[in-house]
Amino acid sequence: MVDKPGAGEPGVSSADRTLGELVSDATGNLSRLVRLEIELAKAEAKAEATKAGKGIAGFAVFAVLAHIFVILLSVTAAFALYELTPLPGWASFGIVTLAYLLIALAFALFGVLSFRKMRGLERTSLTMTRLRAILRREIRPPRPGDTSVATAATAQSAATAVTRRR
Repeated sequence: MVDKPGAGEPGVSSADRTLGELVSDATGNLSRLVRLEIELAKAEAKAEATKAGKGIAGFAVFAVLAHIFVILLSVTAAFALYELTPLPGWASFGIVTLAYLLIALAFALFGVLSFRKMRGLERTSLTMTRLRAILRREIRPPRPGDTSVATAATAQSAATAVTRRR
């Protein structure tokens, strides 16, 4: 008697089944296993997406409230300047506005400097250029274990030649 799930009909021994029946049974079990794994993955993905959505909504509410806080803090700072100094109201609000402008310019400068430091995908570009040169038979592909400088220098010069041709 077969007691394992998916191993044929109960009461029929494995010795009485043909090879085709066994293969068919194994294929059916594999198909069912894959289908169940896909269903499990979908259920887990849906649960994780729901959690992610709730997290994103929480951050969105935080961002809105933080923005309102910054606006109110700015107004408070301007009124404090107005009360504590002999400046007119428009000047107090102007000073707070200029302070925010300076902060924004500092972040913009930081961003520009960060972008200037970027060099792109140098290694990927070099390997793609080498691959293109190898496919065009302009250079020989390096042999496994060949780490000689000559091979790298040849590939670099060919890559430079290919780049110049474009």
